Amino acid sequence: MKVLNPVIDGCMFMDGEFDGCSEGILKSKADTFFLTLNSFDGFAETVKSIARIYQYTDEDPNVKVIRTYEDIENNSKNGVKSLVLTFQEPYPIGNSLENLRVFYELGARVVQLTYNKGNYIGSGCTEANGGGLTNFGKQLIKEMNKLGMLVDVSHSNEQTGRDAILASEKPIVFSHANVKAITNNPRNKSDDLIKLLAENGGVMGLTPWGPLTWKEETKSQPSLDDYLDHVDHVVNLVGINHVGFGSDATLNDSPDTKGAMDQLTLYPEVAGSYYKTIGIGREFSSASGFKGAKDIANVIEGLQKRGYSEEDINKFLGGNFERVLKQVWK
Repeated sequence: MKVLNPVIDGCMFMDGEFDGCSEGILKSKADTFFLTLNSFDGFAETVKSIARIYQYTDEDPNVKVIRTYEDIENNSKNGVKSLVLTFQEPYPIGNSLENLRVFYELGARVVQLTYNKGNYIGSGCTEANGGGLTNFGKQLIKEMNKLGMLVDVSHSNEQTGRDAILASEKPIVFSHANVKAITNNPRNKSDDLIKLLAENGGVMGLTPWGPLTWKEETKSQPSLDDYLDHVDHVVNLVGINHVGFGSDATLNDSPDTKGAMDQLTLYPEVAGSYYKTIGIGREFSSASGFKGAKDIANVIEGLQKRGYSEEDINKFLGGNFERVLKQVWK
């Protein structure tokens, strides 16, 4: 099939500082990546990490940081991979709109409101008695709408996700999350929340990450078909215009062993059962056949076998994210 638009991966990260894309990524059909910033150590360290990304991409003709959608289009035409600087952990923002503005000026264009725990903005998905969006969180979303930054609630709890959708004047996203009705995990989203996202015009980036994709009763690693069951569920629930993908994998194909151990020990509600049952090795991290953007051809083939049209597949590959970015960014 002919891929008509930039192929946008809603979540990728590095095991450490950015050091380029693997050969598999460079040869893949994917050309735009939401790149998770190294933002767990505070404001100053995050600024330095962003500087290192720019320093690396200054010397690498294959990949560039973007600031506008026009940058993505130009890079795509010229065979250059695009990096969208993205917060998964907004800790460096703290409770400061001024900090948010600094990161916008440095090129950050997507902010996930919470990681798994709570913060000044709202509650994460593992908070036992978590509430919703805080008053500061509402101010932050208003400022993000004004600046042209995309709101992401992939790791937020149900109430924070609901509050964020209602507070935003622009569409928001779940850049990397799956369907709770299939895989009952605190990181996954209820049908009601998915419907509200669609009413807001947003997009859900479905992820092949094992803990969010498997069918626990089978006690086995998820397959590509298990992943596609999540795609089918969302499409049947709200239509093809609200799905994309976020592979939640490393851009350099590193195994991310430390990250997996952190998930197992720090967030057992999310990953404990999966890793203890299936294993923590790289080969078990995601659905078989879809370990990241380099395997997107397998997903295309799977969607074709399930009867998706070329137009629908192009929406999944990036067309839906493209629509939202054009609506939100300035």
